[in-house]
Amino acid sequence: MEKMKRLSFLLLFLFVLPIAIGQLPFPNNKVATAPEEQKYMVYAAPQNVTEEELVNENPDPDLSAEPDLDPIQQLQPSTPFNVLMLYTHSHESYKPIVEQTKGLTASYDHYDDQTNIFSMQDMMKNYLQLNGITPSVLDFDVMGNGAKLNQSYKIVRPVLAEQLTKQKYDLILDLHRDSVPAKATTLVRDGESYAKIAFVVGAEHSGYKSNLAYATKLSEQLNQMVPGISRGIIKKEGEKVNGIYNQDLSPVMLLIEFGGIDNNEQELERTMAVLAKAIAKAFVETAI
Repeated sequence: MEKMKRLSFLLLFLFVLPIAIGQLPFPNNKVATAPEEQKYMVYAAPQNVTEEELVNENPDPDLSAEPDLDPIQQLQPSTPFNVLMLYTHSHESYKPIVEQTKGLTASYDHYDDQTNIFSMQDMMKNYLQLNGITPSVLDFDVMGNGAKLNQSYKIVRPVLAEQLTKQKYDLILDLHRDSVPAKATTLVRDGESYAKIAFVVGAEHSGYKSNLAYATKLSEQLNQMVPGISRGIIKKEGEKVNGIYNQDLSPVMLLIEFGGIDNNEQELERTMAVLAKAIAKAFVETAI
């Protein structure tokens, strides 16, 4: 009987020993866990890119490498949010609107001294006001003051520079009409047609990265709201281009190609509504 007890105790001891050893803090006694799931960010490719000069909408590497110097974060918007509009090529016009107004067809040469982008300023002002933005217009008909197309930036420059000494603006929009046809400037989405927008950034001045940052942010906001409505950024530099477009006068100045020669008034108005809302979302609401 005594031998049976000793044998039972020995077996119990041998059974418990490995369990006890496993609880001691040796280096290999780690609890296994599932590997942490890796997260990836996916970037959408630009849509409807048709021009060779169209570049990636993301900021250039130098700009993205300096997040602590974000020009948009550095500039504090005012209350109210003031937007100045100007029209350097003031007589750029839209064929369907000129035809509807004057009945012109064969004689149309892309410019009109009465029915033009400059004459549509009140419509854009109204949409900006509906979004809580305070708009004003540089009241200067550049081409109406005798400026030819290749002289217009030079002619408007002192007028704009003087205006910028009188008031602070949170955003300056130089609105143009592109010369490319409807295929490149028209978007049909959900049964509605829109005039596409493109941004031109002159890269031949030292402060262009700020203009590029503003253009990029607004372009991205537009495409979040109506995918494909922005054609992206056209970066201009080198021979036979202006390369500045008076954007050196202000870090918040944008040159916008607003539709093209074939866009009608309804398409332009729909895009104005989207543009005004996008400005509010990109620059006003994010600053609150």
